Amino acid sequence: MHIKAILAVLTVLIVTLVAGQNRNCDELTRSCERCVERLNNRNDRDLPTFNSQCRERTRRNWRWRNVGRCELTRLNCLGADRRMNCNDIAEIAGMDRVN
Repeated sequence: MHIKAILAVLTVLIVTLVAGQNRNCDELTRSCERCVERLNNRNDRDLPTFNSQCRERTRRNWRWRNVGRCELTRLNCLGADRRMNCNDIAEIAGMDRVN
């Protein structure tokens, strides 16, 4: 009888722990924004090299718009099951496709 009670408690505990590990991309973005406000280097916030490289790589498929560090963090969170190359980032970010 005690075994059944122990197994039931362990099952509830495991289910609760797994459910608690869901990604909270919005909270991650808010935390990033609070942190990034303290960065003095604009390149760290705006990622100009990353944006120019992705703009060049995706010019045939996407109209690339600049993404900042925190938006990129959020997109990586949302696309955790993807490779997250420039094309994936553009798609998840909702950038316009080139016809």
